[in-house]
Formats: sequence, C-alpha cells, structure tokens
Amino acid sequence: VRTSTRAVARSVRASTEAPPREHRRQHTRPRREQMSAQSASKKLIVIDPEKVANNAKVNGVVFQFLAIVAGIVCGCLGLTDLKGFAAFGIANVAIGGAVVAKCGFKPSKYFIGIDKVVVDGASLGFGTFVLFWTLFYNICHLF
Repeated sequence: VRTSTRAVARSVRASTEAPPREHRRQHTRPRREQMSAQSASKKLIVIDPEKVANNAKVNGVVFQFLAIVAGIVCGCLGLTDLKGFAAFGIANVAIGGAVVAKCGFKPSKYFIGIDKVVVDGASLGFGTFVLFWTLFYNICHLF
C-alpha cells in the first residue's frame, strides 16, 4: 500500500489536534492537581556532600579564630573560672548567630542541621580557647 506524504501529514495532524475546549477543561484541572500533589510528595532535597563538608570546614575555621580572639581577650582581662567560660559561651552564641544570619536564617540549606553550626564549632574551638586564655592570663597577670 502506498501512501502519500499529504495523507500521512493529515493523519498526524488529526491525531495531535487538541480536543474541544470543554473536554480539555474537564481533564486538565484534576491532572494538574494530581501532578502538583505528586511532585510535592516526591520533592527531593539534593545535598552535595562536598559543599556541605566545605561549609563545615569554613565554619570550623571561623570558630577556631573566634576561640583564639576570645581566649586572648579573656586572658588579658583577667577573667577566671566561670566568668571566662561564660564569656566563651557568649562569644559562641554571638558568632553562631552571625553565621546563621549570613546563611539568610536558613542554615539547613548550607549545613546538615542547626546544631552543626553552633555545637560543632564551639566544640572545635574549646581547646584553643583554653590554651590562649591560660597563655595570655599568665603573660599579662603572672609574669
């Protein structure tokens, strides 16, 4: 059987033509609602592990630098016992708030969780803080 290209083009056009307007309205709205419900339930959050690791590394550097500065300040001011630890806590809360503000108050976009911003940074910098606190307390007040 031999068909002409015009006959094939007519049959393709006939199969791809849009249905009448009333018919299209009845089927498109529920389908859109179904698709939006399906896409909302299947929404995936893509996390790039390299970028999250880099953000954690940069956050650790920021908190290490804060620990050095806070240790120097506490040592030079002569803070001892709980006053020094309270100053360290206040400094960590302040820098944690600054990091969260830098993230646009949505740290979950840049870190795995909010605890990774403040708690991990503070735990990384605690030893450094104690080292510089005692060093500068001894330099300024004992020698």
